[in-house]
Amino acid sequence: MSQIPDVQIRPAIAADHRLIKTRVREEELDPTGLDWRNFKLAETAAGQVIGICQVRRYPGTRELGSLVVEAAWRGQGVGAALIRACLTEQTPPVYLECVAPRQPYYERFGFQRIPKRQAPLLLQLKSRLGGALSWLFYRVEIIVMRWDG
Repeated sequence: MSQIPDVQIRPAIAADHRLIKTRVREEELDPTGLDWRNFKLAETAAGQVIGICQVRRYPGTRELGSLVVEAAWRGQGVGAALIRACLTEQTPPVYLECVAPRQPYYERFGFQRIPKRQAPLLLQLKSRLGGALSWLFYRVEIIVMRWDG
């Protein structure tokens, strides 16, 4: 599935749960809704997990999130392969939240920035709370994007 030599994208298994939680915590990402069944993992031929990503499910909507790629593998297409693998199994729309400077990255996959008020209610609430905290502690703006396929 991956076009990166010696890297495969695979669905997570129950044994990956602890690794997923650790990687999300290390990157200081949203720690809620970390159900291993929603994740795809990028793994080297030697069995090293070098990236994770999920489509988190909420009532009536889905959110791409928890994208983490090991520092040594960034810029080599691992994140892109994970995003494509996650979106392949979805029907639009799929939403995501990210820091504003990452907008061009996600636009490559067809995501478009939308006003927060156009997101599903649950994501609006999450985005407003997370956005306030991100601005307070890190001075970064959180935006909402939508993928329509």
